[in-house]
Amino acid sequence: MRISHHTLSQLNFEQALKEEIEWQPDLTPKQVIDLALSSEGTDLAKYADYLEGLTKSGTITPRADLITAIKWRNGRRPVHIMPIHERTFYRSVVNLLKEDLPPTDRSPEAYEEFELGPTEDTSARFVIKTDIANYYSSIDHELMRDEIVARTGRSEIASILCDFWRAIQNRSVGIPQMSEPSKVLSEILVDNLHRSLNRKGLKVWRYADDFRITARSRQESIAALDIIHEESRHMGLCLNDWKTHLLSIERYKQLANEDKEKEEEARTSAQNSLMYWSPYEEYQREPGIDEVYVEAAETLLREWRDEIPDAVIEHSGLLQRHKLIRTSLNVLETFEEASGLPYLYDVLLREPQLTPAVFRYIHNLGVASPDAAASACVQILESGILNRWQQLWLAWSLQSTEWSISRVVADSIELRNFLKGLLHDRSEVVRGQACLSLAVNTSLSQSEWASVQESSGYLAAPYAAAALAGVQGIDEKQRARLRPTSKLDKLAGEWGATCIPSK
Repeated sequence: MRISHHTLSQLNFEQALKEEIEWQPDLTPKQVIDLALSSEGTDLAKYADYLEGLTKSGTITPRADLITAIKWRNGRRPVHIMPIHERTFYRSVVNLLKEDLPPTDRSPEAYEEFELGPTEDTSARFVIKTDIANYYSSIDHELMRDEIVARTGRSEIASILCDFWRAIQNRSVGIPQMSEPSKVLSEILVDNLHRSLNRKGLKVWRYADDFRITARSRQESIAALDIIHEESRHMGLCLNDWKTHLLSIERYKQLANEDKEKEEEARTSAQNSLMYWSPYEEYQREPGIDEVYVEAAETLLREWRDEIPDAVIEHSGLLQRHKLIRTSLNVLETFEEASGLPYLYDVLLREPQLTPAVFRYIHNLGVASPDAAASACVQILESGILNRWQQLWLAWSLQSTEWSISRVVADSIELRNFLKGLLHDRSEVVRGQACLSLAVNTSLSQSEWASVQESSGYLAAPYAAAALAGVQGIDEKQRARLRPTSKLDKLAGEWGATCIPSK
């Protein structure tokens, strides 16, 4: 990529690096280099200058690791995992454009306003629910470049972004998912679509690439669908037919309130079941708020597992059920309650898009219930249901000092063999994560570490550097000779030395 001196001088690498390590990805675990950079006392300015120097040298070609995440109803989503240099550069470039781009609000409040908006249209008799199919993967680079230039006048920035996307993805369509800068840029085309639909006289509400349109009659609804399809095609996009529904306003209102009612019903039931009366005491004990939430979470998971899966359930119902299960897992994780473990296999089988919530829950139980959590991991492994993305999450969940102290991973043949098998995976991030998790759990040999180190690029190298502190069978002199010399890898090595228990 060619970048002028003028543009380089405008890029704020320090601000971009700070924002990048503070951002929490939702589809993959946080990279180890982010953890090292966010350690107390780290001089971010020094590392930002280093990344800026790499950019100015012009020797870095953008690259990424591709892993496939599972989304709704067995769909798949390509996730590009980028090294810290690429991520910081990308963010610094997009930051130059932010004030001229549509605002991005992905808060729960914004989503609730979006969902309830159609209910406030007193003339509505029908609601169209739809979204863009494979939106991030469908964005045409040339269309984006033209739109960025039209909005900002920054033709060089627009060309830099197109070159960056093409290098990352090796094609001229699509922008990287699981990236906050991509979320900012993704608003451009759907904002244009939103405006175009408004100009056509439609009443439209939008959240990201999800749309709601109200109509006064069935005939008007059909005409509106024709308009949406036509305007989408003009922008190189198409609607997701599976997620496009025409609902009566009464049915829409019912679905909008259903999840809240179900959650409140579960909480009320839990509170009643937790109260008890003793003939030997003069009062009834009111449960604490934590008990109410935990009991409600268990109730929701149990009822969901025991219901008969319905292949024809509406998408809205699936979304509501998904939200309740995720909330239940988050509650049990917060209170370190192991009672959710028996449900995890079913969640991964029937709702695999909840994989991150499942393994964050398991990871957190390394403190309170390591034996039970490890047993659940083994059962999940033996089921054979995990793909590479889910295996990455499982490997990450085993990376903690609490797991090491309890030795449940070190003493488990199944979990050790699982991690050792991932050392040869084609994904750099998967190999690196497995290497680090083995090191944390005192189960990494020098030859295993060396094989990962030798095959490491910019993504896996920080993991190998951090894992060096936990390599078995070498003394400190050998360890010192094996330490990496690059600036970021040295930092990761220092972080590993403080986080991996001494042997």
